[in-house]
Amino acid sequence: MSADAVGPSLALAVEERSPARRACVVRLGGRAFAVDVVDAREVVVLDAITPVPGAPAPLVGVMNLRGTALPVIEARPLLGLPVRGGLRALVVADGDRRAAVLIEAVIGLAGFDDVAPLAGNEGVPAVLVRGRVTTESGETITLLDGPALLAAVRRAWNPGAIARAGHRGA
Repeated sequence: MSADAVGPSLALAVEERSPARRACVVRLGGRAFAVDVVDAREVVVLDAITPVPGAPAPLVGVMNLRGTALPVIEARPLLGLPVRGGLRALVVADGDRRAAVLIEAVIGLAGFDDVAPLAGNEGVPAVLVRGRVTTESGETITLLDGPALLAAVRRAWNPGAIARAGHRGA
């Protein structure tokens, strides 16, 4: 049905109720968290994970995703959450960098308009969080910063190189 068929006021009302942004809502450590769909690429079912010798604790290993080696990371300890089982991962991207973040479950997609600052002690490191969002259903969920999660794993991999790069002004 076109906007002309329903009238301009109804079409405008529908547009006003549509959320400005969307997030993939997942369960981590028994809690719901959101990741902006701008940072989320897909949800994958884990088959085989190959361990990486000498890797930091957050890097569980690598998996084959359509012929590409993709890092698999365990973000729950970085977030101060308990590790629980799960055979799925949310692929998060920051430009060309991607990694599969282990999750317990996919809850779904949710729309939101604004990101509010954290209300207080959320129990999650603020550097890994963009804030809190209120979904179209009225639920308030912590919005994770996907690129910050990937950066935290990179820092764990080689903190000396990052410190040296920062020292050079890079």
